[in-house]
Amino acid sequence: MKKNVQLTKGELFFNSGLSIFINRVSERFDLREHAHDFVEICYVWEGSGFHYIDDKVLRVTKGDLFLIPIGISHVFRPSSSAADNQLIVGNCIFEQSILHAIVETMPNTIGSYRYAHIGLEQTQGWIKFREHTNEFGSLFDRMLQEYRQAKQGFQTMLFAMLLELLLVLERRLDNSSLYSSDETSVRDDRLDVILHYIRTQLHEPITLRDVSRHIKLGERQLQRLIRTSTGFTFTGLLHKERMERSCSLLKETTYTAAQIAQLVGIHDMKHFHRLFKKLTGMTPIGFRKAAASANLKRSYSS
Repeated sequence: MKKNVQLTKGELFFNSGLSIFINRVSERFDLREHAHDFVEICYVWEGSGFHYIDDKVLRVTKGDLFLIPIGISHVFRPSSSAADNQLIVGNCIFEQSILHAIVETMPNTIGSYRYAHIGLEQTQGWIKFREHTNEFGSLFDRMLQEYRQAKQGFQTMLFAMLLELLLVLERRLDNSSLYSSDETSVRDDRLDVILHYIRTQLHEPITLRDVSRHIKLGERQLQRLIRTSTGFTFTGLLHKERMERSCSLLKETTYTAAQIAQLVGIHDMKHFHRLFKKLTGMTPIGFRKAAASANLKRSYSS
């Protein structure tokens, strides 16, 4: 476990002798990165955002699921703090001893199988899954309902549902349909993280080194990833994002070109005008007039 990471203990959640806990929460920016002394299965129920896990940053959307063993540090964060952009995550947490119990108490069905990937000491790192037809969501719906209603025998029912979920994941791993904590599995997600960082920091003097430190990737590797994925250099991508934001502001606000240049992190107006005309073929004033004219034509035609 990394230093200065909060340890969350299962005793805060387990009660009445039940070592399984299910919830559904809206993730927030003020939550701290943490590790735990229990096993956790997290399911992205709604929305999108980012999962900071074990020194990686992954883009997550509805249908993603993570199996996280003891001691792995992580935290979910929404894409933005806007009220209409929530990231809803379901958590199924349980003691490691339950995995032992599943194997030990069912020798005729799975005891000889012993879980090729999940259970006991096999799960050394976190694993990411992606559902195909709401198979994870439907199971989490049932588990949460069972947990909240707490009807007679719900403990046994939760145990059986957890076994079902683990077997679904085990079968998926047998078919090799997984993302895991190795570096190659998260490469495609990194472009989303890069773009999110750049777009939220456009007003700042962003450098390649800044992004490299944020995404924890070497500067040469970062340049290569951007070039392969977008066809731009880092500088070219940054210019493109700044001019696209400028176009949006010219169409949607009454800010002057000088104000917009400041908002996108360019403090030299000659440089701003040169970049804008190079990428759009027009001056900022010409672009605003053209956009207003197009809107007027659409309003008449409607």
